[in-house]
Amino acid sequence: MRRIAAAVVAVLLLALAACTQADVKPEDAYRIGCPAVDGAVASGSVAKKATVAGLKKLSTSGQLDPEPQQWVDATISLLSSTNPEDISADARKLIIDGCAKNGYPLNNLK
Repeated sequence: MRRIAAAVVAVLLLALAACTQADVKPEDAYRIGCPAVDGAVASGSVAKKATVAGLKKLSTSGQLDPEPQQWVDATISLLSSTNPEDISADARKLIIDGCAKNGYPLNNLK
C-alpha cells in the first residue's frame, strides 16, 4: 500500500513540476496539490519531502494568484513541520477549505 501511495504521489509531483514550466492556472495548485497532500500525509516522510519540493517549485514560479499562493505556502509549512499539530488552526483551515472548495476533500488531514 505504501508503494502505491508513493507511486501516486510521484506521478502527481511530475504533473506539478510540468505546471511550473507551463502557464499555471490557480485551480492547478488545488487539482494537483490536494491529492498529493492527502497522499503525503498518509504515506510518510518520503512522500512529504517530494510533495514539498514540488510545491516549492510551484510557489516560486510567480504564476499563482494570491489565494492559491497562500494555500501553497500553508501546505508547505504543514508538510515541512516536524510536528504538524503545531501548525496554526488558520493554516490548517486554509488547506482543508481550499481543497474542499475546489472539489478535493482531504481524507487524511483533519
